[in-house]
Amino acid sequence: MKRKVLVVGALGRIGSSIAPTLFEEFDVRLIDCRTGSLCGKPVEAVDITDYNAIASVMEGVDCVIHLAIASARAIFGDDVRYETELGDEYRQYSNACIEVNVRGTFNVFEAARVHGVKRFVYASSLTVLMGGRPEKTSDDMPRKPSNFYSVTKLWGEELGALYSRVHGMEVLCLRLGTPHPQPEAEKYEVWLKAPAGRRTFVTYEDLAGAIRQALVVEGVQYGAYTVVSDAEGMIYGFEKAKEFGWQPKHIIHQDGTYSLRDAASAKD
Repeated sequence: MKRKVLVVGALGRIGSSIAPTLFEEFDVRLIDCRTGSLCGKPVEAVDITDYNAIASVMEGVDCVIHLAIASARAIFGDDVRYETELGDEYRQYSNACIEVNVRGTFNVFEAARVHGVKRFVYASSLTVLMGGRPEKTSDDMPRKPSNFYSVTKLWGEELGALYSRVHGMEVLCLRLGTPHPQPEAEKYEVWLKAPAGRRTFVTYEDLAGAIRQALVVEGVQYGAYTVVSDAEGMIYGFEKAKEFGWQPKHIIHQDGTYSLRDAASAKD
């Protein structure tokens, strides 16, 4: 019998890309803050800031993939003033992060606990390590969130550690980089111009591989792992991810194209 996997945030950029790759191997249920469909499968509208709403879809679930976040794009479009001007936009987005990333994440964890979910894959963010840190990073370093959003992602990691330690849930926190490629946008174009090794890009294929591996790995009770594709001069270390059996298949080049890593690199 296929394990039942609940994908939370299925219509987001990552969810809509990786969920279809799971359909053959798992019994997948899809939820988001709005209704829709993916490859013919319905996506149910569920408000995760409402505990009763998320609890109502947790019955019989074996694994949760929690991808939902407060979306600045949904609130502001391509306007990024909320990142630099500490005014109304900053407070509006920060409050949205509290509602979705803090309250909503607690509700998802708690509903999963109550319904006996064994495996929880939490989409954290590489930004939990990036605050004021120009040197090479590793997942064993003290965390340094780069902004308010990444502070709320740290909450999810700590909540996962608590639910693993106290309630026996198996929790894997994936510190995701920036999905690559993306539709053209001013901010993304700026990222593309940065040196390859300092970009935080991860291809959708590498993302799908990491999430699938986080669902099937055995013997991991809790862990937090950087998930990025390789690049020349890379400063974001993904070595710890080998502990749950994943490493990137792709290397991203300076011009934004990517290719398979050579056999020697893949064995490192």
